[in-house]
Amino acid sequence: MNGLNEFMWKSSLDWRSLIAAAEAVIARWNTITKFETKTDQREHIWTVRHSSNALPFLVLNGDSLRGSVPRIGNPMPFLLLIGVCHQNPGAVELSFANGQKIDPARFDPADLTSLLPHATHAAHRKLAELAVQAAAPASGVAT
Repeated sequence: MNGLNEFMWKSSLDWRSLIAAAEAVIARWNTITKFETKTDQREHIWTVRHSSNALPFLVLNGDSLRGSVPRIGNPMPFLLLIGVCHQNPGAVELSFANGQKIDPARFDPADLTSLLPHATHAAHRKLAELAVQAAAPASGVAT
């Protein structure tokens, strides 16, 4: 299990684009429960938390668009990153701490607990389903 207890992530997007992708996922999540985001433009820090909790579960810092999130414990940071991967394919690389790559396209909400052992609540599954929904088409685009 060495190197499998946390996920590493790295974004190829600039800070504003990464936040826009994350906000799109949060907007879908807010249809079933309330999440709150805060953006500090001066310090280039974006945070997100569930309305029932005072502490953020993910912080995006403009100085370092990379980090780690736990596999064991709160599944929300990883679910949001998976959602960003689906919102903007190729925007975020995910791997286990041991370097093993994770293919976001193969993420299956039905098999959620094999990847995130503590994602046992029905709400986690619903948020995972919303995270992997296809991005809404841009308005004004001819079809």
